[in-house]
Amino acid sequence: MEVKKRLVLLNVITSGGQVVFIGLVYFLLYRYLLSRLGVELLGVWSVVLSASSLANLANFGVADSVIRFVALYLAEGDELKIKKLIFTATIFLGLLFVLIAAIIFPFARLILKGVLPDKFISDGIAILPYSLICLIVNAVNGVYASVLDGMQKNYIRNAIFSSSSILLLVGAYLLAPKYHLVGVAVAQIAQSIFTLLACLTVIVFKLKYNPLKWNWSKDIFKQIFSYGMKFQFISLASMINEPLVKILLGKFGGMAFAGYYEMANRLLSQARGVIVSATQSLVPVLVNVSKDELPIFYKRVFSNIIFFSLTVVCLIAAAGRLISFFWIGQYQPVFYYTLMLLAFSTFINLLITPSYFYYIAKAKLNILIKTHLILSFSNLLLGSVMGYFFGGYGVVSGWFIAVIIGSFYLLINFNKNHDIGFKTLIKSIDAYYFIFLMSIVLLNLFLFKENLKIADPIALLIIIPVTVYFFIKYKIDEIRL
Repeated sequence: MEVKKRLVLLNVITSGGQVVFIGLVYFLLYRYLLSRLGVELLGVWSVVLSASSLANLANFGVADSVIRFVALYLAEGDELKIKKLIFTATIFLGLLFVLIAAIIFPFARLILKGVLPDKFISDGIAILPYSLICLIVNAVNGVYASVLDGMQKNYIRNAIFSSSSILLLVGAYLLAPKYHLVGVAVAQIAQSIFTLLACLTVIVFKLKYNPLKWNWSKDIFKQIFSYGMKFQFISLASMINEPLVKILLGKFGGMAFAGYYEMANRLLSQARGVIVSATQSLVPVLVNVSKDELPIFYKRVFSNIIFFSLTVVCLIAAAGRLISFFWIGQYQPVFYYTLMLLAFSTFINLLITPSYFYYIAKAKLNILIKTHLILSFSNLLLGSVMGYFFGGYGVVSGWFIAVIIGSFYLLINFNKNHDIGFKTLIKSIDAYYFIFLMSIVLLNLFLFKENLKIADPIALLIIIPVTVYFFIKYKIDEIRL
């Protein structure tokens, strides 16, 4: 039992650490691409990747279902089923995405004309083939990465993904000066292939898995397809939001606004990913959590989520203008205010991660489908209307409101269905910590907005020692699950 707890803790820590590391790599990558290519081409790259990634909506949730079924088969002690599961999911997704890419490519110009200004169409077409190759490779690798997660070997997968991000950075530095956007796209392909081969190698050695042996299982395919179809509705609504925001920004805010949004969103996504990845690593554990064990387990995880998400988000928000200065080279209001809106929406959205992954582990997906539908329709409606009247800021504000609506819908329903009072989730000391950090961030935002060189450093000097004290005194014992 003690060994199992240490493994869970190792997975949680390395999952968060992997996201932090990759975030630092992307910080360097975006800073370099911004200086080398300019913000508009960075926006083109962002929009093309988002548009092509919409094809992921057709994966039927198969890769995501692998985590759950690997955990179940391991509990049954049936490695043969796991091998059949890996092969079946790999063949299905590999062939599916080759077909999807073959359908998309002939219509590339037509698709890109709908999402890019005319002067950037040729740039978009140049990198679309590489984007589609990445799409195919990443679809297959999604199966292998999910297998490692289901086996609770997250720490191995985290090491592989961290290493691959370095390959992307080095590749971009070497290729972008000569080949521009195409060079970055080639670096992404190299990253994807490296990740796939590394994950597959680990699986081959851990399970004695032979990827060349025919192991198709009709029964297993039915199981993962049945679960995956519901999960696909979740993926559909979830994945459409980021491309939708970027497309609306391209229409109402322009490519420069889309580029700055991409940078702000990437920063917050990496921060959010620290919490999400750490919580997601608990899915194999949640599969076997009983109804009686749930309240205590959930409250402990929720308390940790409040602390870590609030800390990460407020540190980024308090340092927003400094980040703009060091990343972009100057204080950029569009980047800064977009970062603020995304920071607050990120914190709210992170509160639902324990309930979200519990429902995934238990295959109770209907409530998640409803939540994502609410979020997506709110995003489309509010982003379009507010974008029309207020431009790029209206689009981002619409997304912020949509996140609030969707997140609180899920949170309230989970607490009600499991008879968990919301007041019992929030400890008084957590409430004091929340009030303190938010007060510092808001004062920094509104009262000292013109004093870049003094305001942000002072805010950080206040937040950091208080956070360290709070963690040592109240939280360090809670992180051991």
